[in-house]
Amino acid sequence: MRHSKHSLKFAALILTVLLLAALLALAAFAAYPSSGTSTPAGSSLLTGELIGEITGWGGQTDKGRDAAFDGNLYTYYDPSARSDTNAYCGMDMGMPVILTKVMIHPRENWLDRYRGASIQGSNDLVDWETLWVSYSAANSWEWQEITEFENNTGYQYYRYWNGAEHGDVAEVEFYGAPLAGYNGPVQLSGDVIGERVGWDGTERTGAAAAFDGDRYSYYDPTVQGADHTYCGIDAGKQYILSSVKVLPRDSQLGRFNGAEIQGSNDKKNWTTLCMSDHGVSVWDWQTFTEFDDNTGYRYFRYWNGREHGDVAEVRFYGYPADGNYTPPTPASLAVEVTEVTVRFDAGDRSGNPDKTKKTVTIGAPYGDVFPELSGTDPANGEFLGWYTSRAGGVKITADTVVTRLSDHTLYAHWSADDGEKEAGTTAEAEQPADTEPTSADPAQETPSETSDKNVPASAEKEDGDSGESRRSSALPLICIGIIVVSLTAMIVVMAVKTKEE
Repeated sequence: MRHSKHSLKFAALILTVLLLAALLALAAFAAYPSSGTSTPAGSSLLTGELIGEITGWGGQTDKGRDAAFDGNLYTYYDPSARSDTNAYCGMDMGMPVILTKVMIHPRENWLDRYRGASIQGSNDLVDWETLWVSYSAANSWEWQEITEFENNTGYQYYRYWNGAEHGDVAEVEFYGAPLAGYNGPVQLSGDVIGERVGWDGTERTGAAAAFDGDRYSYYDPTVQGADHTYCGIDAGKQYILSSVKVLPRDSQLGRFNGAEIQGSNDKKNWTTLCMSDHGVSVWDWQTFTEFDDNTGYRYFRYWNGREHGDVAEVRFYGYPADGNYTPPTPASLAVEVTEVTVRFDAGDRSGNPDKTKKTVTIGAPYGDVFPELSGTDPANGEFLGWYTSRAGGVKITADTVVTRLSDHTLYAHWSADDGEKEAGTTAEAEQPADTEPTSADPAQETPSETSDKNVPASAEKEDGDSGESRRSSALPLICIGIIVVSLTAMIVVMAVKTKEE
């Protein structure tokens, strides 16, 4: 009998240990990926061998690269040093892939360290190409979604790195498609065509300056409006444009008025694909996404027949015309049935949560998906509508046809915002290269002023945050409660058994 009672106690103890182990495993509450985001069409979640720092700040393994890919929002990669080229976390994909989406979750209480965060690609682990960079801190402790990239030509290695702040991050998720057979939009490259020398008779202001990656250099035509005064590229084969990004020349923003993107297959007969009908008031990237006669060309150029055609940078993006995938063009929009998610960012100026999400269909009007804004501060002035960029951009209405092929964000504009009433192109904010943000010494490891303003001490989610994030925050507490109840039950059972003996 005594042996039986001891067996019962031993079995109860083993059961409790197993239960505790299971609950502790559940307390981790997540596995990679944990964002719950949708996978872009034609791509998949990318997995591979982790690269970067095995140990993080202070030589701690739990602060190393693994923490950024464990699905746990409460663990984090904490680099051993600030802005060190070797202080990063990333993946070896095993083959070159094209990125379609990256999900990033900042470290809790350190939202300011999202400023300067970048996604970079490499094929040799030596030379890294920047595909995306954040020029501001995160607004709230939630998943950040990135779907637009520069220089997205295909890489085997991808990393999360910060060249401005200490690069802490809780989670990173990569999504993409193999480079082989990929027919999606890529940045076009090729030989520069157009004027070899510019206004001052030197190559410094010639066509090549518009494709050198330097926002402070610029192409300055020798004369205004002549057919030969342009800058462009020979893409090597025919492409259908998906977008064109243009950075006007600093201090000559009015000369964006009349800017044209043209295509040709013989460099003699040029077809105008799109045109700007105004100058700009803010020195930012301008993006064309709607084109006429977009049937496929080998040569593309930037030209202006109205103003002197100065320009700092031009970037072309498109699809191979001979690929299997046909992007939505005026001829195919009627039959394309593809849904994407549009987010509405009211800029914390309305009574509604920011980043409301709706599903829209490519080729169909946006329709009645726009949230109504209420409770606005009189200082904001009149609500002007929803635009494709936080500054500038095209105004989107219920009748506007959806032509973007990926998830995107529309921004609320107000009459009190200087420089945000331009229409016709989007203007994506970019920080000048010579104004790199500074940061306090990361060794102090105390939450910053920015973080304190944005993240409550209890880490409660704001109204606009996802339900999954709320569940993730609450689950560890639930697990702890279950563990406490289990331990209490075990103690009571053991006490009863002892008394019976």
